[in-house]
Amino acid sequence: MIYGIVLAGGNSQRFGSDIPKQFIDLAGKPLVLWSVSTFSRVRDFRKLIVVLPEKWFEFGKMTVLSYLQDERLQFVAGGSTRTDSLVKALAFVKEKYGVKDEDIAVTHDAARPFVKSEHIVSSIKMCENSSAVTLALPVIDTIAICERDRIVSLTDRKRTFAVQTPQTFKIKTFLELFERLTEEQRSALTDATGVFVVNDVPVSILEGDPRNIKVTTQLDMVMAEAIARSLSE
Repeated sequence: MIYGIVLAGGNSQRFGSDIPKQFIDLAGKPLVLWSVSTFSRVRDFRKLIVVLPEKWFEFGKMTVLSYLQDERLQFVAGGSTRTDSLVKALAFVKEKYGVKDEDIAVTHDAARPFVKSEHIVSSIKMCENSSAVTLALPVIDTIAICERDRIVSLTDRKRTFAVQTPQTFKIKTFLELFERLTEEQRSALTDATGVFVVNDVPVSILEGDPRNIKVTTQLDMVMAEAIARSLSE
């Protein structure tokens, strides 16, 4: 079975607004609806799970349901971190539906509104022969490693990628690898693929999309508005 998980459980502290950014309007609909609507167009999913902030759970649920009717939709209250929210969503799947070796989760940040359905489908297909898959783009800028405000080394751009979502993986493998991590390792995680990397399990790369930006600041929202307009033209 294949499950879609859209992570919209953050409180958007860096965005600077009265409500979490995932509920702010982007070109006529809440930010969260852009990615959830795209996931809804993919028929491979058994269930679509939207992870929402606990304090905004009912508001978020009604926001999604007022725009989109899909019998596969399920809602889960998130945790204090992105990793906590993801683990809670996977625990929900395991408890409610059970998990077999071949079951797959496609996880995506609601803050990335312009995910393409073809990338979702391609990542599922690639994951059939891989433990984990992530979208990523080659880095154009030179990336410096710094200590105490000084550059100590430069990375090789040929080997440096900017990781995006969706990230797709075998659910059972993820849960087993996550259990092996120490609390320190868990607290250092910033995305799903870290669980595999720390355990030396290969993660396949699927080429991403420059328009698949992450909305973190007010300036990012301005860029997102411009992208949304270009897509509607």
